[in-house]
Amino acid sequence: MTAQSGAPAGPRRFIKPGTVVLCLRGRQAGKKALVLKTHETGIGSKKFACATVLGIQRTPKQVKKGMTKKQIQKRQKIRVFFKHVNYSHFMPTRFALQQATQLVNAGEVEELLKKSAKPKDRKDKKKELSKSFQEFMLKNAASSDKGAAAKWFMSKLHF
Repeated sequence: MTAQSGAPAGPRRFIKPGTVVLCLRGRQAGKKALVLKTHETGIGSKKFACATVLGIQRTPKQVKKGMTKKQIQKRQKIRVFFKHVNYSHFMPTRFALQQATQLVNAGEVEELLKKSAKPKDRKDKKKELSKSFQEFMLKNAASSDKGAAAKWFMSKLHF
């Protein structure tokens, strides 16, 4: 809503699938997330503009030279979250990861966010997403070209 006219604001064209955002409210406040799908008119019972996001709940830890392969694998694990977030509860950044949206089927994630979804299915899908997302991000962060966004996305936000 605009302050003067009282009419709803138009579509937010700068928030597209692949945009990296910072969550500002709730349990995931301060976490980085990736927009999978936007809902300008709302979705289901949510009558406000929101987006389906996939984010990193736990970032990978620092790896040092003397560590064993088992220690390195354990420290490089990430934990992901997915949820619907109101547009006013996240802040878009200049970074975008277009290839990462192809990695995840937004329709499947939306099915899991419904209340009728089974908890076991949700947990299994979350593990699968976490593993594939981790492989993709580590591969992209290692590459020099266009790797800055992936490297920043995987790092912990200090504030």
